[in-house]
Amino acid sequence: MKKNLSKHISGASLFLIVLLIAIGIFSMMRVYNSHNSIDEVARIDVPLIEAMTNIETHQLEQSINFERAVRFAEEIGKYDNARRNFKVADSLFRSLALLVDEELLLAEEQVKTGIRDAISDNQRIIMKELLNSLKKMEKEHLTYERDALAVIDLLISNKISEAMERVVDVEAEEEKFNKEVEHVLIQLEKYTEQVVKAIEIEERTTLRLVVLFTCFFVMASIIISFMSSNKTSIPINQLTEGVRRVAQGEKSVQVNTPPSGLTSELTTTFNEMVIKLQDAQEEIERHMHFSNRTARDLTAPITDLNHLLDKLEDKPEDYSQILENARASALQVQSIVQALNEVNALRETLKSKTEVLNFENILSEVEKSIEYEMENSNVIITKWFAKCPTVKYPSEQLKSIFLHLITNAIKYCSPNRLLEIEMESYVESGHTVLEVRDNGVGFDSNINGLEILEPFKQLDSSKGGNGLGLYLIKTIIDHHHGHIDVKSKLGKGSIFTIYLN
Repeated sequence: MKKNLSKHISGASLFLIVLLIAIGIFSMMRVYNSHNSIDEVARIDVPLIEAMTNIETHQLEQSINFERAVRFAEEIGKYDNARRNFKVADSLFRSLALLVDEELLLAEEQVKTGIRDAISDNQRIIMKELLNSLKKMEKEHLTYERDALAVIDLLISNKISEAMERVVDVEAEEEKFNKEVEHVLIQLEKYTEQVVKAIEIEERTTLRLVVLFTCFFVMASIIISFMSSNKTSIPINQLTEGVRRVAQGEKSVQVNTPPSGLTSELTTTFNEMVIKLQDAQEEIERHMHFSNRTARDLTAPITDLNHLLDKLEDKPEDYSQILENARASALQVQSIVQALNEVNALRETLKSKTEVLNFENILSEVEKSIEYEMENSNVIITKWFAKCPTVKYPSEQLKSIFLHLITNAIKYCSPNRLLEIEMESYVESGHTVLEVRDNGVGFDSNINGLEILEPFKQLDSSKGGNGLGLYLIKTIIDHHHGHIDVKSKLGKGSIFTIYLN
């Protein structure tokens, strides 16, 4: 009887382990798909936005040079430099015409790639519409160039009056082309919104399915406890209580039962399952928070860019400033995409194996990698690693922690004093602690202590960067079940206390 019961429980435990692995794999695959979807938006949108910005810019320059050519042609014979200025404007118009044609072809190739890689039929339809619009733009631009060059040729032949009669038609074709550019940008924005909505729906579905599978796991555990003998009733009851607490949403649940040939393996499996499920849930929550924040941050500059291009259509006197603002919005999108790549690269290093590392050696490698920046900042680093010289940690992750803490201190150094950074390692309650102190400008940690650990959070946007340094540190620490404390006073400096494990 005991042998059969043991065999039954062993088989049930194997089933639970397989189910747990399936839940973990399913969750990670869904998270990975969300990563790919966000990357796909960035990979398609950013080059297209850049291409459309270039097309709009060069088309404006082309139109300006056409108008200059017409104006200078009228002044030939009146002013000495009129003919030379006319030739310059003519040359620039022709070179810009070729450039816009090339950029339109490049944009078409990018859209074709987007059609091939679209993640839904609806997105594929939008991209096909966008391709048709680009082809229409290409035809309209060729018509505009043909008629504009015909006007210029008339001007060269000194047929001023005939040329001026055709200028109105050229300007109308230019206006039609500009409206088509606006239409393409609206379609591009529509595509982005579709993908972001699809990602959000997928993430919500993932959470629902994980909860459903967890409930199924709870039911299986209850059935196993009901089938156990009197000898295993106490540990099984404890396991049931643990399962109930997990189902109620508790994250840290551990079951301790007396050693038993019938229940020890099941207890161990349950405790491991809780830890892995907790890690998976926290990873999903962190990813959802980051992806939602990134989606919002992507939407804002794209919307700004569209508004700025609308203003350019009216040919304002301050078009140079508006164009500069449009480029700034495009650079902001590019910065967010680079931040996405940096976060994804970090997530890959989270899989790295731990090894025994020497704090002194790791810090020396980091200092060499930013030697030029440290010399320019005249920073002094004091090390106190004698109390705890080593730690068991992935090498790249420890380097990343040192790197971001040092560069963060340099970025927010005080202009009134030499930057000093003190680093100390010690052991507290069985945890390896790294404490980093600086005498920079500091901030009020009672107000902003938790906010600075959020992604894209910068207390002073004029300092540059993408606001990810401390967020990446927190991501690494959370992965190893550590935590970080921040204390800072405005004008005094900051103290970062990191419990590595």
